[in-house]
Amino acid sequence: MTAINALRTSTSGLNAQAQKLAGISNNIANSSTVGYKRVDTQFESLVLEGTSSGATALAGTAAHNRVEISKVGQVQSTGIDTDIAVNGNGFLVVNEESASGGKYLATRAGSFRPDANGNLVNAAGYYLQGVQLGADGLPVGNMGDNNLESLTTVNISNTSVASSPTTQMTFWANLPSAETAYASPPPDENSFVSSVDYYDALGTSQTLTYRFTPVVPATTGTDNTNQWILQVFDSATGSSTEATGTDHLVGSVQLEFWPASAGANLAGTLKSVSDDTTTYTSDGTGASTTAASTTVLDPATWGQSGTTDAKGLYDPKTGKLTLKVGAGTTGLGTTTDLPISIGPLDSISGVTQLAGSYTPVKVEKDGSAFGLLERVSVQDDGKVIATFSNGQSRAIYQLKLAVFPNADGLNPVRGDAYEMSREAGAVRLLTAGEGAAGTTSGGALESSNVDIGTELTNLIETQRAYSSNASVVRTADQMLEEATNLKR
Repeated sequence: MTAINALRTSTSGLNAQAQKLAGISNNIANSSTVGYKRVDTQFESLVLEGTSSGATALAGTAAHNRVEISKVGQVQSTGIDTDIAVNGNGFLVVNEESASGGKYLATRAGSFRPDANGNLVNAAGYYLQGVQLGADGLPVGNMGDNNLESLTTVNISNTSVASSPTTQMTFWANLPSAETAYASPPPDENSFVSSVDYYDALGTSQTLTYRFTPVVPATTGTDNTNQWILQVFDSATGSSTEATGTDHLVGSVQLEFWPASAGANLAGTLKSVSDDTTTYTSDGTGASTTAASTTVLDPATWGQSGTTDAKGLYDPKTGKLTLKVGAGTTGLGTTTDLPISIGPLDSISGVTQLAGSYTPVKVEKDGSAFGLLERVSVQDDGKVIATFSNGQSRAIYQLKLAVFPNADGLNPVRGDAYEMSREAGAVRLLTAGEGAAGTTSGGALESSNVDIGTELTNLIETQRAYSSNASVVRTADQMLEEATNLKR
């Protein structure tokens, strides 16, 4: 190798080490950048010519910077609901424009915040993309799962309120068995009353009032009747101010329970009853009167008798009493069927008559009142969950993760995002946690994959290599100077 070649080779070394230094400086500068992927510098030797005998003409080295896209960083919790980190394989899909008319990009920089219009946008100005879900939890639209055009910008201001009507209710209570014995005066008819709120189609809170009245014998020395009258009153039906006013009555059925002699498996549960009439006192004065609604109905037609004022339809197999509620102040408005589970016959699951006090043991209902959006969070499966002030929550978007055969083949662009390229392979959109896709973590971010200790070590090595190449340049220069001085 001549001195000229040595000079050129060392110069290429200086350029290569300078390029590596640029990558190191960029890594150190972005050591705290969310989702940043470090630059790794690789070197290759250059040969101008070579022969089969091994003679070569060396020409130095060249440096190539590669971004370590597939190398993940540490996931750290931030406590901010709209921050998103990807655990494992895959990228969040973003768009340069909020209207999804721009270029789709992949990123793992998940520091998203709502803008003035409610669109989730990260620190680099890219808009988060997802599949919009309807109130039923199903995707809005019909496009394929692997189609980028099926994605839309995640917007949280379009889901500001929510309400849903009550469509089912459960009311189980234990009725004190001693109350169906003879008593003078008998128990007041309002001794065993409970109220349960429900929601109509507009999200307005209404109230059902349950009143249990024991059927007591007319004379002393008679066995307990083990019978009760259940009346249900609806605040959305009728206009009287009293909750148990007759114009509010929407349900009226008679219940009979198995006595203790029926054995442990039946005692205290609802039983089939015979067709007769009983008497009970409703005015609290001790006078026994026969009430029209006390006709004991056949189990197959409870609540359907045309000869009594019984209301509601009871199904002894399912144990549900279906009432028509919401008839308005006149009682002639549009009603809604509301099935209420009070328990099937011969079952401990439902209304019972056992020793002890009157106790509602299970009260459940669905539906919700009017509510405002309070927060948005992201689950492990990529669902964006909206939580409302009424305590209800539902999924409003499904995030898809972009998965590539060769993620390192993506083209880096500004803002720690990547363009999809032929070298990366065809993109697949997968639900988080399925197949090759990783999971998503809400309230967390992926930190830079840069290790400061490694970069400082590389910095020292680069400095030494640069200095060594510079020494070769000085030596080659001295040799050329000596050759020039030979003619003197």
